[in-house]
Amino acid sequence: MKLMKILTVNEACRILTEHGFSVSPAHLGAGLQQGVYPFGVAIQMKQWVYEIYDTLLYKWIDERSAEREEVSA
Repeated sequence: MKLMKILTVNEACRILTEHGFSVSPAHLGAGLQQGVYPFGVAIQMKQWVYEIYDTLLYKWIDERSAEREEVSA
């Protein structure tokens, strides 16, 4: 069984930017807090803690990349 790697917000932003998505750490954090992004969770403690799962992030990117290709075709 392959375990998912947990990414930091900054790591996830870097990956998203490399794939053409414009997102800042604040934007990503707010989206996770609001449940907008299905590839991670936000846990409220004294400070917000984020768990972003690499496999789910790449799947989300792949799905949106396929949508972009269909629109531009």
